[in-house]
Amino acid sequence: MTETVSKDREARRRSPARIVLAGAAGNFVEWFDFTLYGFSAVVIAATFFPADQASAALLGTFAIYGVAFVARPLGAVVFGRIGDRLGRRAALSASVLLMGGATAAIGLLPGWATIGVAAPVLLLVCRLLQGLSAGGEYTGAITFSAEHAPSGRRMLWMGFIGSSTMLGVTGATLTVVLFQALAGDAFAAGGWRWTFIVAGLLSLVALLLRLGVGETPVFTEMAEEGTKPGRSFGYLLRTYWRSLLVLLCYFGVTGVVTHMFLGYMPTYLGQAAGVSSSTALTIITVLTLFAAVAGPVFGVLGDRIGRRPLVRAGALGAVVLTVPAYLLIGSRSMPAIVVAMFALLLVVSLLGAGAMAVLEMLPADVRFSGVALPYNVAYALFAGTAPLVSQLLVDTSGSLLAPAFYATALALLGLPVILRGIPETRGIDLRTGVVTS
Repeated sequence: MTETVSKDREARRRSPARIVLAGAAGNFVEWFDFTLYGFSAVVIAATFFPADQASAALLGTFAIYGVAFVARPLGAVVFGRIGDRLGRRAALSASVLLMGGATAAIGLLPGWATIGVAAPVLLLVCRLLQGLSAGGEYTGAITFSAEHAPSGRRMLWMGFIGSSTMLGVTGATLTVVLFQALAGDAFAAGGWRWTFIVAGLLSLVALLLRLGVGETPVFTEMAEEGTKPGRSFGYLLRTYWRSLLVLLCYFGVTGVVTHMFLGYMPTYLGQAAGVSSSTALTIITVLTLFAAVAGPVFGVLGDRIGRRPLVRAGALGAVVLTVPAYLLIGSRSMPAIVVAMFALLLVVSLLGAGAMAVLEMLPADVRFSGVALPYNVAYALFAGTAPLVSQLLVDTSGSLLAPAFYATALALLGLPVILRGIPETRGIDLRTGVVTS
């Protein structure tokens, strides 16, 4: 009887649905939390900064938002080491716990009126902790899912991780809208805090899901064979520097295109097309739901035809489609705007699908660290700064097409590396690096 119960428990821990959900849940929480901060920037500024310096307060709030991206590379080092030494599940459980604690703390922090200058300082600490935890989340989640998945379904499983990104953005948007509707004027006075507390509770759900599944077979097999876990970063840089540069280029292009779409586009739609903020928010929300569906669809396609065609199509699309899409937006015609947004969504989805290819380029003993480091450095340098750089380019040049030229130039620089440096990895054994099918 005891043996039967034990087998049933182990079967549940290996359930594909539970594994996919455990991997996606933390990534959902990460994007939910980051989006929540951005959408709550105005009320956060009023709470944690002097009331008589509204403009400076908003700038300070966005500066603290950007600090989280600076902390991500350090998070990649910390959680990458944990993931490669102690296991993928250990790293993912720790990262989502830290993310949830820091997010809930923002909702509980006293404001400027209560503790003065200590308020923005504590807010900064919380954002640093959020950035630190984010440094191990996405790359850990795709590593965890890929190493659990059957060889012929890896991209499908990883597609659900990509979907959780878009659902996290949508979930945060709807949460803010719901709490604003329920709280009314009280939202700015303190009702916003409950959205951050809810986010903290969601992280506990993600933690329980992750503790309820087993370690990946790839890491378990590596540990049982006595393979040295968690190679040093010196070894990683010396041995795989070429692969790391390829990953840096890939994630740089992907990050800029993605964050200009999710982070900057609502502002740009108002400037270039005269679209109201509520309409822009509706458009972005609908498109993120389409993107959530596109993740598994491109996953199935990648498992059938390979990873390389998708990532190449995405890289070429970033070069060819970005400027025309921005021109269509500038036409102020709603049908043209919808076509443009779907074109950009296609580029984002295709590039996102390429994450499986770069994941499979590295061996198991350095995979977590080797993907996390270039991903988070690229996001700190390019993705996190994309909205700010885009707006600065518009302000200094006077051209509403300047952001499109910026994204196209970066995509063009990364194109040769992506086309030549990312091999076809479909069917590769994640332990040995040998193609098996």
